[in-house]
Amino acid sequence: ADVSIFLKAGSALDIKAEKANVFHKWLSEKVWLNVLQLSRHSFGPDQNNFFREIVENIQRNEPAWKRWFDENEPESIPIPDYEDRIGNERTLGPFLRMTIVRFMREDRTGIACDKFIETSLDSRFTAPVTDAISEIYDESDPRKPVLYLLSAGSDPTLMIDELAKKKRRFPTDKVSMGEGQEKVAREKNTAAFITGGWVILQNSHLGIGYMCELESVLLKTPEIDPEFRLWITCEITPEFPIGLLQMAIKVTLEPPAGLKAGLFRTYTTMVTQDVLDKVDLDKWRTLVYVQSFLHSVVQERRKFGPIGWCVPYEYNNSDLDACLLFLEKHVLTTLFVGTPISWDTVWY
Repeated sequence: ADVSIFLKAGSALDIKAEKANVFHKWLSEKVWLNVLQLSRHSFGPDQNNFFREIVENIQRNEPAWKRWFDENEPESIPIPDYEDRIGNERTLGPFLRMTIVRFMREDRTGIACDKFIETSLDSRFTAPVTDAISEIYDESDPRKPVLYLLSAGSDPTLMIDELAKKKRRFPTDKVSMGEGQEKVAREKNTAAFITGGWVILQNSHLGIGYMCELESVLLKTPEIDPEFRLWITCEITPEFPIGLLQMAIKVTLEPPAGLKAGLFRTYTTMVTQDVLDKVDLDKWRTLVYVQSFLHSVVQERRKFGPIGWCVPYEYNNSDLDACLLFLEKHVLTTLFVGTPISWDTVWY
């Protein structure tokens, strides 16, 4: 019942059948219904009507409630009239705090849920999960390909190439699947079976015919070099062959949620120690961080649709890699020539 009311809030109430909103100057009708529902619900196995007097409390202490309501981060601010009582509720306290944030500031529900999970379980359950590509490689073998399920803004090609350089398997053979590319992919794989090369089949949802063939090829080919690796990128499609899907290591590249998660992914996948040590200049690491931060900002703005960016664009890892490569060349050129960094060029 508690979870149900948390999800539904006051959506079951009819504004015409309830008493008028006495806080209409700063509280919307939707939030008013949420508050009314909150005042009627009994929480926990003991059926504790914890917020029974919330309407009266808001009336009596309206300025404090309005300040809390207008806070940028209400989930981190003491709740008027209830902070001490919530603190004394060892079992229900975190859930009650999350609930009142959800009922009055729905826009902060996701963050309040993260805090609830961190308090009840551990912060590792809310930390962004990023499997290092080296760990994925360790799980793979010549007959167990790696299948990347793509989402907007994700492209693992650069990560694979970086790993290939470390494993001395660079350059990789890349085939962008599509009409007429099955023959090319077949030739690349056949050659790599012998040489132990790495093959990347990109956009494999456009070459489902060859994907159906690939399962039997991997299983029935008698000898494959142990260094051979097959990497497949594909958008989610119901037409993908089940057999190949089951035998492959499946990796999803979901867009990170939030700036912190975006920076974390960038620094665990693209900005390696080698990148940070490439340029012997005290400003280099700062420039890399600023560029990575900007990349996270532009990616995060995508979720606002046309309000974030009027022209839709993916802003994927290739864009960040191109920007870092430009920065590297510009800084190295200025060091070689002995001129100061052109900040107008960097800003551009």
